[in-house]
Amino acid sequence: MNPSLDAILRNDLLFHACGLIGLGLIALAAVKLARRYHSWGGTMMAAGAISLFVGRLFLLLSPHLADDNFLYAVGPIGIGLTIALPPLLLSFGLAGVVWGLWGHERWLNEESR
Repeated sequence: MNPSLDAILRNDLLFHACGLIGLGLIALAAVKLARRYHSWGGTMMAAGAISLFVGRLFLLLSPHLADDNFLYAVGPIGIGLTIALPPLLLSFGLAGVVWGLWGHERWLNEESR
């Protein structure tokens, strides 16, 4: 097999890149939806999509950036935050996207009456 392709498949670079690109496109679409219709659901969906993007990016970059010197510098509170922040961002991001879809759909139904 080609060494470049083998490195991409073994390190999951392609899958992570596609996931980040997809989350970025969802965030851009949600921002456009929020600006076009001025609905709170679109704004909530945009905030959730951006939170998902940042959480996934944090999960991908933290093993490369958080070495022993960094962990020593941030102390125990910073270590706790680096552990707790990604699940919180991903959970609130997913909740924001779902709540935003529901809210925007409800807002569109109320506007059509």
